[in-house]
Amino acid sequence: MGLSDVLLVRLPLISHTGAPGTECGASLLQDALWAHAGPQHALEHVRVRPLPEGMSVALFVRAENDAQAHEKARALLAAVIGTGAARHYSMGPLIPN
Repeated sequence: MGLSDVLLVRLPLISHTGAPGTECGASLLQDALWAHAGPQHALEHVRVRPLPEGMSVALFVRAENDAQAHEKARALLAAVIGTGAARHYSMGPLIPN
């Protein structure tokens, strides 16, 4: 794999309240991810979908390998959670591709 590879990282967000995710919440989270993405995240595409227990976040990032892609994706998602844009959620484990 080279630097120009776009790799998929799927991360679940688990609701602290137990409430299901919503389409509106997914749209807002997607906007927040784009707003907080910097060059260091190498973000190419985002897809957020509601789940019964939270949100499913799929981030496509440019990276040399899967480990680097996961690091970039988790850093971006942690930044968004840290700003309060996803304050009712915490990151779940990585979902295998």
